[in-house]
Amino acid sequence: MWRTWLHFGIPFFYLTCFWMMAESNAFDQKPEITKKAQMKQQIAKLIKKLDSNQRVVRQQAEIELVSLGKPVLSLLPPPELVSSNSVRDTLQRIRKQIEKRVAKDSIKASTVNLRGKHSLHMIFIKITEQTGNLLDTANLSKALLKAKIDVNFVDRPFWKAIDDLSRKRHLAYQINSSNGHLEFNQIRQNQQNPLAETTYVCYSGPFRIEIEKFLRRPLVGSKSRELLRTTFLIQVEPRLRPLFLSYSSSELEAKGNKTHKLLPFNPYAKYELPLGEGGKNLKFSMQWILDRNQLPKTIEFQGRLKMELAAETLPITFDHLSRSKGALRRRGNISVELIDAEKMKHDFKQNLNIRIALSYDYSGPAFESHRTWIYHNRAFLQNPQGKKYWLNGSSQTTLESTGKISVLYQFTDLPQAETSYQFTYLAPTLITSAPIDFHFEAIPLPGKNVVDD
Repeated sequence: MWRTWLHFGIPFFYLTCFWMMAESNAFDQKPEITKKAQMKQQIAKLIKKLDSNQRVVRQQAEIELVSLGKPVLSLLPPPELVSSNSVRDTLQRIRKQIEKRVAKDSIKASTVNLRGKHSLHMIFIKITEQTGNLLDTANLSKALLKAKIDVNFVDRPFWKAIDDLSRKRHLAYQINSSNGHLEFNQIRQNQQNPLAETTYVCYSGPFRIEIEKFLRRPLVGSKSRELLRTTFLIQVEPRLRPLFLSYSSSELEAKGNKTHKLLPFNPYAKYELPLGEGGKNLKFSMQWILDRNQLPKTIEFQGRLKMELAAETLPITFDHLSRSKGALRRRGNISVELIDAEKMKHDFKQNLNIRIALSYDYSGPAFESHRTWIYHNRAFLQNPQGKKYWLNGSSQTTLESTGKISVLYQFTDLPQAETSYQFTYLAPTLITSAPIDFHFEAIPLPGKNVVDD
């Protein structure tokens, strides 16, 4: 009897457990699937009401669609599938209202809420879950990641939480330009912690502003005056995609001893600095004139900058490039067409040129300035094993017409044996402008005649 049980009973027992687990997983996933289906039905009904003969019904439907927020963006039908002109215009108006709200929310500082004693590894996981900022801890030792830390983060802004942890665990960090993750490194015992030296840091929304250099230089042609040169470093939360920074000398102010205003070296200058491919950090410098006969003991800096950034990015993917020429993909209000994919084999490597065409349902900030697209067309290839190849060659952008752009990507030094790649374009859909306000008080004037090397 027991042999029969061993032969039939145990396999049956494991099979029963497997089906119970499968049903349990299905049950866990069912509420989420049902919620999405209900959302689709609700949106479909509201869109239908937009074509009602009664004005009150149309207005109420529009208000309800806007109140649903971000989920609506991916479920609205493309304009070409809407036959009614009035409904098409209303949907465009709804999309713009939701996009503005989403963009406004995205430029707020993300916050961390975590109390108690946790491992550094778990703290980083919670920070990523709560903020959407991807953190790379591959360079940290297992012992360091397992070590527990007592934290008390209550609505703690992301950058402040990161700086707190970095000081406690002697860490340095930088943003990886290829994948946009915040990458951590452990500082050796005999090395100086950069944050221990950094006493001049200001936080503004999702931005971290630091005075990196503070120097006095001789002013050529003048014996009574000097130049005070200040270099600022701006870091952006990894979840965001900054495009370019703009500011003017008139909006940045330096005071000596809190009262005496310093004259800018270029008082009427205006600047616009692109961050470049994958850029999340940006340095910029300002110079003011010092009177050697009235040197202040301390300097106070304040001002406002403006950062243009993509608040929302959607991945648009093409499989089997050789068979996908002419394929069209739509996400939200953007359409991407794969025009061509050309391989060029060399001795041990191969290059791949991919041309796509982009078009938006309506023109807006994304197309107001051609320069924005020259620096910020992010894309990557992926092989069947999941390995990603980020753009390592050049990209060429041309503005073909209102609301349409053509981009050529050149991927170089790819493995020659690989024949099948998946291409993904990261489309910036919500481009918005964010102010950066900073204020540094009572910074001691550096030693005289320091020359910037």
